[in-house]
Amino acid sequence: MIADTTKLTLYSLMILGLWFLSACRSQPKEKTQPDTFLARAAQPVSHNAARRERVQTDNLIFIKYLDDGDYPEFVAKKGDNTVSFINKTDTARNINHGDSVQVNWKPGSVSMPGDNGVATPARLLVSVRKTGDGPVTKFRKAYGKVVKYTWAADEDYSSSYLDELYLLVEDYLANTRSPLLQHVINKRIQLTYSIESNTRNDERYTMIGIAPEGPNGSNVVQWLYIRKADSQIFEYNLAEDNLIPFK
Repeated sequence: MIADTTKLTLYSLMILGLWFLSACRSQPKEKTQPDTFLARAAQPVSHNAARRERVQTDNLIFIKYLDDGDYPEFVAKKGDNTVSFINKTDTARNINHGDSVQVNWKPGSVSMPGDNGVATPARLLVSVRKTGDGPVTKFRKAYGKVVKYTWAADEDYSSSYLDELYLLVEDYLANTRSPLLQHVINKRIQLTYSIESNTRNDERYTMIGIAPEGPNGSNVVQWLYIRKADSQIFEYNLAEDNLIPFK
């Protein structure tokens, strides 16, 4: 009887020992250093950082390249809204005013000189693709000539301003409603224009005289006034002596 009791006691102790050993082994070890990879993966991604990386696509109408600021810009239009992109991508400059384009861009920022390096939100151009010809491209293909121009010797125009005027005159010719100019363009007669400064009602303009070349010289058939403040084009109405906004 005593032997049986002893055996039972030993058996109980053995079961208790096995349970204690199992409990010790299942106890998790304390980590002194976090798992770096898992810790990084578990961190939430910044909403702003994710937004900066997300490339967006828009279908727009190209207006112009703008290079006289701190950063080169690609300016386009979406409906009635003008949008500008920081342009470090489209260096070929082969898109003309009025062309349809597909623009890929992403939100970002640029540091403006003089602002102590403060970051300013900006649209960053990623890529651009022309999707359709605008009036200027169609004009160039149909007309096939370079428009000539002259200016008075006492006028001091920079080459960049002369280039800007050329694009404005070209845009006018591509969209003109003048039957005479449309005839000249369709017949591919050489066009030329004169450039001079003018002041009207206390506003400064550049006056453009467009003329087709002929055997007896060039006679101006259309005067334009281009306001220097904003490059708005006006047709001059000789009969009423007034300016009519173009477009």
